[in-house]
Amino acid sequence: MAGRMAKCLAAALVAQGLGVPAAFAQSHGASLPASNGPGVAAPAPAVPAAQGDQLFAEALKAYHAALAARHLGQQELRKEDVAARVAEGERLMSAERVDDAIARLVEIVESAQFDSFADSEEGRAIVFRLGDALAEARIYVPARGYFRRLVEAKGAWQGTNLWARRAVGRLVDIALQSEEYLAIATDLVAVPPDAPEEVRGEIAYMNGRALEVAHDPEAALAAYARVTQRCRFWAQATYLAALIDVEKGNFKDGENLLCKVADPKRSSATTPVFADEQFFAVRDLARLGLGRIAHEQRRNDDARYYYYLVPRDSDRLAEALYEAATTRYEKKDYAGARELIDELAALGVHHRYEDEAWVLDAWIDLALCRFADADKKLVTFLARYEPVRDAARRIAAQGGSIQRLLAAARARTGSGGVEIGGASADVVRTIAALLRVDPAYDRLVGRRAALEREASGLVHALRAIGDMQRALANNGGVRAAVDEGPDTVRAARAARDALDGVEQQTGAVEAAGASAEQMAPLKRQLADLRARLGNRDAGAPQGAGGRVGEGVGADLPDLLRADSAMARALQSRIAVTRTELEAQEATLAVDALRRLDLRLSRLLRRARLGRIDSVLGRKRALEVEVEAIRMGYLPSDAVDSLDAARYLEDNEEYWPFEGDDWPDEYVGSEIDDTSTRK
Repeated sequence: MAGRMAKCLAAALVAQGLGVPAAFAQSHGASLPASNGPGVAAPAPAVPAAQGDQLFAEALKAYHAALAARHLGQQELRKEDVAARVAEGERLMSAERVDDAIARLVEIVESAQFDSFADSEEGRAIVFRLGDALAEARIYVPARGYFRRLVEAKGAWQGTNLWARRAVGRLVDIALQSEEYLAIATDLVAVPPDAPEEVRGEIAYMNGRALEVAHDPEAALAAYARVTQRCRFWAQATYLAALIDVEKGNFKDGENLLCKVADPKRSSATTPVFADEQFFAVRDLARLGLGRIAHEQRRNDDARYYYYLVPRDSDRLAEALYEAATTRYEKKDYAGARELIDELAALGVHHRYEDEAWVLDAWIDLALCRFADADKKLVTFLARYEPVRDAARRIAAQGGSIQRLLAAARARTGSGGVEIGGASADVVRTIAALLRVDPAYDRLVGRRAALEREASGLVHALRAIGDMQRALANNGGVRAAVDEGPDTVRAARAARDALDGVEQQTGAVEAAGASAEQMAPLKRQLADLRARLGNRDAGAPQGAGGRVGEGVGADLPDLLRADSAMARALQSRIAVTRTELEAQEATLAVDALRRLDLRLSRLLRRARLGRIDSVLGRKRALEVEVEAIRMGYLPSDAVDSLDAARYLEDNEEYWPFEGDDWPDEYVGSEIDDTSTRK
């Protein structure tokens, strides 16, 4: 029962704690709080840590006390039970059953008998596993509370105790994901100055990221310099420090830093043994960065070498090939550019430079005087990407279609054969590959996913509370046939899905050629329905929403009754938060589609200009050929196809070709003198 209540309380924290991310606030003019520490500035958490811990921990202890008063639940806790629950939690986490892991682990950790085992190895292990499960579910406030227990525990930094070190690592991960740097900095105050080198490096990296958000690059550069190779963030810190140097114009210093990560001759010596799986992705980014620095300085040969270092199995290979082809083209090495662009086309994958690579391919043909090939490619480009641009414009005007398209863009898999906004599946896959989404959108999507998951769990928790209330009322008898009432969350979700379906059909009608006058009434009705659905969510009753055990009795029926009221109030607050997140997502999505529209429009104009150049080039080639014929020179392709003897002057003689072996020529190293002997 305590585990079921944990799910309900987790949803409460998610509903209260999901606010506007820092990157979104910064990009839209919202001010960040001033620094309150060693240069660290970040948005404060929406829910104070102490309040979140109290909501989560004290409420569960109240349930344990109520169950113990009724002689229910676990009566005696043993060390073997704690170890077994740790193993069970690990199995549930590996099976991605995060909610079940939270329920099983918190039942032990918040038990009144757990204090006897809190300082044991098993006790610290289960506290870490619980915090890790909560962090995995993006329920950061209580997760931070459990990690603080490990960081601040007695003897946590003595000997070979690893749990405090691992807790610091997970707190840093939470800071990077949530951008709540100032809040996490307060959680890490108890870390001693003589902590292990890798722990200090992780904190320095987090501070560097916070200082960059606070627009203090000099202090961030100093923080990144304190990250040593024993830290798993060494590659990231070195790469970001190089970016700061490059932005300041210190190209030499930036290039030296990138070489520490990217140079294969130094990689074996400088690659940290403590690096995680992200090191190789950062290494490929460093090689791209080196290529771009060399390209910026017109060192095209160096740029080609750096791009060559990107391995074949890298996700950045398409970018490296395109940028390398660009450097070759600018150096007028058109044969090298042709080789690279053909290698890029041979990959056969959608990539973010697909449209620009197509235009570059045609311009390379123009440079090689292959005017017919260039014109053919440009005609194909116009036929392919004009519908893509038009589809992006239509989708930008449709709310539901934007969400489905952005989901495809994040997955880089397209729509899986499903049309969106009247666009075909291939067009949608092309848009998804070309769309360059702001990183703030990914954070918003993650927060919304956590909200939806916990909102669904809240519905099940309400049903479980109802079942327990009826079981208590019937003294454990058979469940009464009572109407549970409508599921408002599911009904609202079904309404949104239905509205998205209607919007998709409207986009298909518009793509089929319906006029603007015919589409205007339908668009007005769709906008009105979506506004009414949003107002319905925002205008839902808020309810009291008090914490469990606050102003209510300590008996089990009283706690269940208070939690039922709180859960219903949370559903309304979740609806409001969902509406706010949807509006923020739509703002970023429309901005991404607008930038795609501008880029494709620019490339389409270049393609039309390229067609003009191809026509002029072919015209000039014909003029040169006609002039050569007038002067008596035949084109090379006409020599073998025409009777050359017809074009001889009176004083000229034509000798037909008789093969390679003439009697009076050298054959090997000897002279064939057969005719002489005769």
